[in-house]
Amino acid sequence: MTDQLAPSPAPPAPNLPSTAAEAATRINELKADTAWRDRYLAGGLVEKREITSLQEMLNKSDNPDVDKAMAGVLDDGPFQRSEHMQMIGAAGWLRENGVKDEVIREALAGKEITQAEYDAVARLKADRMSDRAWAKEFLAGNGQHKRDMALMNIVLTSPIKKEKAA
Repeated sequence: MTDQLAPSPAPPAPNLPSTAAEAATRINELKADTAWRDRYLAGGLVEKREITSLQEMLNKSDNPDVDKAMAGVLDDGPFQRSEHMQMIGAAGWLRENGVKDEVIREALAGKEITQAEYDAVARLKADRMSDRAWAKEFLAGNGQHKRDMALMNIVLTSPIKKEKAA
């Protein structure tokens, strides 16, 4: 009879993520888990430890805003920064078009490129767009061409490193 009155034990904490992006993803999962939330609000120590360690991992990131955006995690509170929402949308669109997460992260973080990289990609894009067959396939939705165009546009909108005077 007393077995029926005892609260059910909380499930064991999952293995902690190894990156800030994984921590952001896990935080997003926890926000959607009503059972986890109820245990946390009831004073669950396992839940408190988990969220604290995830937040610490995320705060140690070089760019927690990018990690949150990559994971689709919204800001706390009812109002969202438009820049953050744009980063979430851009990350999703780039993923859908086959761009790897490492490249998306660099794009969202504003990684600088060299003038030589910019010039090479500008020439490549001009060549592609002047190739009628390539442009026709791109406009028809060819997946490889869409990915290539996304990558070229990432480079062409990236900040250019200021070169040191000789």
